[in-house]
Amino acid sequence: MTETRELPRVSVNKLGEYLVATPARRKRIIHDQKHPPEAQYLRYPEASQAITDFLCRGLDLNVLRESQRRFACAVPQTEFEAQRMQLCAEALERFADLVPWLDLDDAIISAVGAEPPVLEMAGVTISVRPEVVVQRLDKQGNPRVGLMKLYFSKTHPLDERSGQYIGTLLQRFAEQHLCRLGPADHRLMTVVDVFAGSLFVAPRAHIRRLGDVVLACEEIAERWAVH
Repeated sequence: MTETRELPRVSVNKLGEYLVATPARRKRIIHDQKHPPEAQYLRYPEASQAITDFLCRGLDLNVLRESQRRFACAVPQTEFEAQRMQLCAEALERFADLVPWLDLDDAIISAVGAEPPVLEMAGVTISVRPEVVVQRLDKQGNPRVGLMKLYFSKTHPLDERSGQYIGTLLQRFAEQHLCRLGPADHRLMTVVDVFAGSLFVAPRAHIRRLGDVVLACEEIAERWAVH
């Protein structure tokens, strides 16, 4: 049975899309976030986990290849499951093409964990769920912290604005929840649009963007009950 969320909640990826979407698409995003699909109907959790494993295990491409082989050899029980395995395999292939551009030399990468905290803005819970924490020393030898978030969509690619909105929310998340690891560095906040083959880094200037996020959350909260 499909879940219905009584209180406003949105994923960071969908919020980034919402901020630049048409009115019709914004309406659809609110509806889908209020009535999310059951877990077995999500398309990319296996791909997300495989990429996380790759990042946390020394950027060993054999980790990606092994996951691709596992997806190819899986025996699907339904047509949806077969499509999901095909999409996950394709996602790993696309991500492998981006690896040389990730700029993760000398970084310490660790998984965020299964139940990360959330952000709260204007009555809306924002589920950020970054895949990994990125730690690096700056030129003076001081620790800096960042995050990487994966975005999977073949039909709604991110543009520069939506990617930077998500990056800004990654920085906000790091400032609130990862300060024990060191100051958040916007240059280490990376959003990866896997299928589009695009990388976005959080901008240095973020006050205006956070203001836009607050306004968008106010709108989502106001419209939640009618969707």
